[in-house]
Amino acid sequence: MKKPLVGLLILVLFQWLGEWGVKVLGLNIPGQLLGMILLLILLSLNKSLLPWLETTSSQLIRFIALLFVPITTGAFFLGPVVFEQLPQILAVLIISTLLAQWFMALIINRLRSWNERDT
Repeated sequence: MKKPLVGLLILVLFQWLGEWGVKVLGLNIPGQLLGMILLLILLSLNKSLLPWLETTSSQLIRFIALLFVPITTGAFFLGPVVFEQLPQILAVLIISTLLAQWFMALIINRLRSWNERDT
């Protein structure tokens, strides 16, 4: 029982650090993102926190579906508003999917060319 609580405390601490960093540095990114980047950097340099975070993160992933309940409930009640904006939503979804696929193809091609050049 101690490991999940300590892991959750570590995650919340890095979320707080990210929020604080965004305010202090005046960045235009979510604080949670900066916190996770800081956590990634720390874990890349020192893996001692990894066992504590593995327990907590596996539990969070196990119950992730519960975190989507408020979103789907809001979408249910906002149905008419969503339906009015459906063409714009579909356009954004299609364009962003195509851009993501194009970008990933570009990265894969670059990695393949580097790999072929090294061998």
